[in-house]
Amino acid sequence: MHILVVEDDQKSGEVVARMLEYRDMMVDIAQDAHEAWEMLSQRDYHAAVIDLALPEIDGWGLLQSIQEHESLSHLPCVAITAYHDRRVEQEALQAGFMAYFPKPLRTSFPDEVIAMLS
Repeated sequence: MHILVVEDDQKSGEVVARMLEYRDMMVDIAQDAHEAWEMLSQRDYHAAVIDLALPEIDGWGLLQSIQEHESLSHLPCVAITAYHDRRVEQEALQAGFMAYFPKPLRTSFPDEVIAMLS
């Protein structure tokens, strides 16, 4: 599986990538929505893991753009965030994120992503 991780914090992005790579996934990292959009237009991904608190265009805006794009609207998107509470989780799921994971991510995170995509 090829996963796009969109995370503006370099260390956090690397941690997420390592967790997924440990489960034999190929991972690309984008540090903002603009870079993510460029990567999405150039490669095919099985899913995107998106931080909700991105600079300029946040994770919510990136999800909306993905949903509105005909060739990407099928892409499963997973939300990750340090701002976790029930309200944000419900809003993320209602907006169209397939799943919501608060940071720090649980060690089961990669397995949960694999299960969702299977």
